[in-house]
Amino acid sequence: MRKRYRTLMSIEYSFVMAIIASISALGVAGLVFGFQMSHWTEWQGIIAGAGATLAGFIGAGLGLRMSFVERMRVRHHSHHHLR
Repeated sequence: MRKRYRTLMSIEYSFVMAIIASISALGVAGLVFGFQMSHWTEWQGIIAGAGATLAGFIGAGLGLRMSFVERMRVRHHSHHHLR
């Protein structure tokens, strides 16, 4: 049960960070190219899509790292508390 919880927590951190990073990348593209996406040229759309995808992968990695650090913090805190 505990392992399942940790796995779900890791997935949650990873998913949420991927979404935040992708939306942020699209927001930056909107600032650079303008927020009317229908007026973007093909290459602007390709750059924005590739950037959002890359940001999503990076965000997922950061989310996994955050869940690992959180797990270690909780583990360290619980061991320290038992002493």
